Parts: sequence; C-alpha cells; structure tokens
Amino acid sequence: MRLTAMDISNKELNKGFRGYDCNEVDEFLETIAQDYEAIYKENSALKERLQTLEDKIKHYENLEATIQNTLVLAQNAAEQAKRSAEREAELIIHNANENSQRTIDKANSEVVKINEEYAAIKQEFTIFRSKYKNFMKTQMEMFETLEKDYLTNYSISVPKSEVAADLEDSFSVKDEDIDDKNFSSDLDEIKSFFVND
Repeated sequence: MRLTAMDISNKELNKGFRGYDCNEVDEFLETIAQDYEAIYKENSALKERLQTLEDKIKHYENLEATIQNTLVLAQNAAEQAKRSAEREAELIIHNANENSQRTIDKANSEVVKINEEYAAIKQEFTIFRSKYKNFMKTQMEMFETLEKDYLTNYSISVPKSEVAADLEDSFSVKDEDIDDKNFSSDLDEIKSFFVND
C-alpha cells in the first residue's frame, strides 16, 4: 500500500536513549524514498503521455491546414473551370457550330461535377472539424481529470525546515531514470519533516 501524506503526518517514532531510534528513522525514510520514486516515475510517464497527445494535436492541426488549402485549391479550380467553360461556350456560340450545344452541355456538366466534388470535400471537412473539436474537448477534459487525480492522490505537502547533518549521511536513493539534482532537492524537503524547527 502506497504511503500517503497522512501516513507521514501521523507517523510516531519511538525515542531511544539519545532521541529517535535511528533504525526506525532509516526504515521510514526508505519507505518515503520508494513511494516518492514511484510518484516521480508516474509523473514522468504522464509527461510523456502529454507530449504524445501534443504531437497528435499538432498532427491534426497540420491536417486541418492541409484540408483548408485543399478547399481553396478546389474553389480556384472550380472558378477556373467555370471561366474556361464560359469562354468555350462563347466561342462555340460565336462560331454557330452544330456542336455548340453538346460542348456547352459538356462544359456545364464538368462545372456541376467540380461543384459537387467541392461540396463533398467541404462537407467532409465540416464533419472532420466537428470530430476534431470533440476530440480536443475530450482530451482537455482528460488532462483536467488527470491533473485533479494527480493533485488529489500524489501531491505530498512537507513543512520547510533545515535537515540535520546525521540524516544527510544516512539517506540515499540511486536510480538512473531520476534527475539527481531535482530528486535530491525534493528529498531534502522530505527529510526536513523529521527535524524540529
């Protein structure tokens, strides 16, 4: 069972001839170190998860920008095709050619097709944007939940005071995955709990 802030606050240490029992203090500090290490690793995992989600968000933002650019290109293509069809229709009418009506119909059909394709792309983009917004909302809610859970379950409040010299020599934690500088600073803060102000 993981050590909690309440466990630390309520821990009573038996006093020996010269003060607290050193073995009991060392044992309790070791328990604190193990629990703090677990919390530290969980925090690192959450940071990695957050980075992964941020990368996904960036990917979707790039995808949205690509779709917007595609829509602009589709609009330009539709307008260009329409202008081309109109010029072609005017030329056919001018020549009074028997094929004018067929050519006009073909041009109009192409315009309709392009407009339909554009409408379909626009609809797909609207659906994607809605899903993307819902995804972002869900992710933000999850971030808030994770943050609340972390603050509720893993935050340890420790009073600030200087650590006795004998505790400094009797306590050490080794883990290549832990930032030694930050961990040492946090460890000093935990040790200060056992020193009278």
